[in-house]
Amino acid sequence: MLNNVNITGAAGACHGVVVETGTDAVTGKFYAIQVLSDATFSAFTENGSSGDVMTGFAIPAGTVIYNGLGITAFTLTSGKVRAYKLP
Repeated sequence: MLNNVNITGAAGACHGVVVETGTDAVTGKFYAIQVLSDATFSAFTENGSSGDVMTGFAIPAGTVIYNGLGITAFTLTSGKVRAYKLP
């Protein structure tokens, strides 16, 4: 599966970010989620994915989860993240 992250013209956070430190459901269209503090997701929805879900296990701080097709929703059980918006 081709899953290139094309951030040309959207480098860094020029389209905005969402910082989540609680357990509120977050929706939008993001190309990357940076884990700021060890995080566990109770919900994680992304375009073009298959296989096991990204929920129920700890993802260590410093990890960046990329999806150039878009991460469209997530809910944390614990941790802190910074989600970078797609245009």
